Amino acid sequence: MFLKSKLLREEIKHWLLILSLGFWALLASLFALKNNTKTILIGIDDSGSRLISETNDRILQNELKNFIKYFVERYYIYDEKTYADQMSLASDLMAPDLWEMQKPKLLEIKEKIQKLPLVQLAEIESLDKVDNDKIEGVLNLIIKSKITEHKVRLKITLKIAKSPRTEQNPWGFEIVELSDVVL
Repeated sequence: MFLKSKLLREEIKHWLLILSLGFWALLASLFALKNNTKTILIGIDDSGSRLISETNDRILQNELKNFIKYFVERYYIYDEKTYADQMSLASDLMAPDLWEMQKPKLLEIKEKIQKLPLVQLAEIESLDKVDNDKIEGVLNLIIKSKITEHKVRLKITLKIAKSPRTEQNPWGFEIVELSDVVL
């Protein structure tokens, strides 16, 4: 007699569905928290593949070297057409604080290069790891304008920190300090 009302039966079904979905959501959340995944890094080299667990692993050192080469190619090689794109890619590899410090200087260079077009090329002469997080290098720059060509040796100092791997920065490193001095 109590459940003869169709409206009451529908209301009970709705509440049972809501309770079961709530229970399922709670249970799924508990399982997700319990199954906390850990990211592992597997490297492949001439010897095969292996788990990378040490920070001084040869594969990580090569990755750091490739990261620095990539950054140098973006930050120091450009012309008036590619400058904005190159700096955008280079800024993806910088810590936010460093980017904010470099931004006014880079925007000023952008304005100058639009007025007086030039091409800047860079070749890495040397790269040395000074400390766990500090890299020094020497670059040979060639700066070409319409009728002139200048060659400049530049000493760069980069301070590197670990960062999460992202689509924009897949290396897991970022530049936190940058300085360069003409030799």
